[in-house]
Amino acid sequence: MLREIFNELENGCDKFEHYFDLYEQHFRKYVGRSPRILEIGCQFGGSAEMWRKYFGAGTMVHGVDIAAQCVETDYLKLFVGDQGSHAFWDAHFGDKHNYYDIVIDDGSHDNPHQITSLLRTYSLLKDGGTYWCEDTHTSYYYKVRVSDGGYKNPHSFTEFCKDVVDVLSSEHTRHAIGVGPIDGPRVPPSLIAQFDRLQGIHFYDSVIVMNKGPRLKFERVIHRGRR
Repeated sequence: MLREIFNELENGCDKFEHYFDLYEQHFRKYVGRSPRILEIGCQFGGSAEMWRKYFGAGTMVHGVDIAAQCVETDYLKLFVGDQGSHAFWDAHFGDKHNYYDIVIDDGSHDNPHQITSLLRTYSLLKDGGTYWCEDTHTSYYYKVRVSDGGYKNPHSFTEFCKDVVDVLSSEHTRHAIGVGPIDGPRVPPSLIAQFDRLQGIHFYDSVIVMNKGPRLKFERVIHRGRR
């Protein structure tokens, strides 16, 4: 469905082919629910148009771009500024905690910008919300186009997200089943606090997706069998 909508857009839009199936996999649940979307990198306005047509009437997109080449509409409100600037986020989004259903980062693709945007906008997501960052192949670009790229560069966005994964299992650094407390390395408390409502992370080629919501209940269930 999204691919067909893309083909008929009036405004320009640039995507990789495999994104469409992933969009539908992670965003289908918002169809018909008038979601609020924060999209970093709205450029020509084609993606905002696509979201409006896909999700339906009532969809609202807040677009962030350092040099937007589109105009505001009844479904698109523009915020012009630098996604890597804390002052920008403070000025325009300081009052929008738990406000958005979806946050999409399709901005500069620069690793420091992606990390800053995640840290500043994760709290803007509602419970049940989805954080989506695309074009994360730039995490692997070594000394070309972006800052802090390259395989295993500790400052890349992908490596940062690999650290965030540990938040999901942080309790297991403190306690072992059948053993008790563990005295060993711990996940940094600051990271746990930042992503305390993290429910899951999905890694794909060039895409990283995070789900926000109550932590899944870790409860052991044993069935002894009938014999």
